[in-house]
Amino acid sequence: MTVILPEVHDGELRKIEIPGDKTFALTFETIDKDTRQMTLEGVEHLRCNNLLGGNIVFDIQQVDDPSLHDLARVTSMDYAVSEKGRDYLRDLRQSVAKGDLLFVRLESSYGCVLDALCRRYTTG
Repeated sequence: MTVILPEVHDGELRKIEIPGDKTFALTFETIDKDTRQMTLEGVEHLRCNNLLGGNIVFDIQQVDDPSLHDLARVTSMDYAVSEKGRDYLRDLRQSVAKGDLLFVRLESSYGCVLDALCRRYTTG
């Protein structure tokens, strides 16, 4: 696991942009009132829920070895029972292991929870 943007710890998620080109942009305000951004590019799957006023960030991680449960949640295949569905999740896990996809997770102390499978991300 790699922590991304450690300076946003205890900061707030302020804006989410989804331009429709397989990118997903997040804007954060740090506790020092600085603005930081993260853009996920080549998004294959994304799950973002529990948006609440504040959305206080605990951390953002790149998870190098996501579980099949993690992958099922981000793909909305939580209850996949078919062999084809399980094979798809295993293929995604292998893509993450090879570095073709990245599994990114935003964990919060309060509010937003986000999991994403993407090709790359940029920060600024």
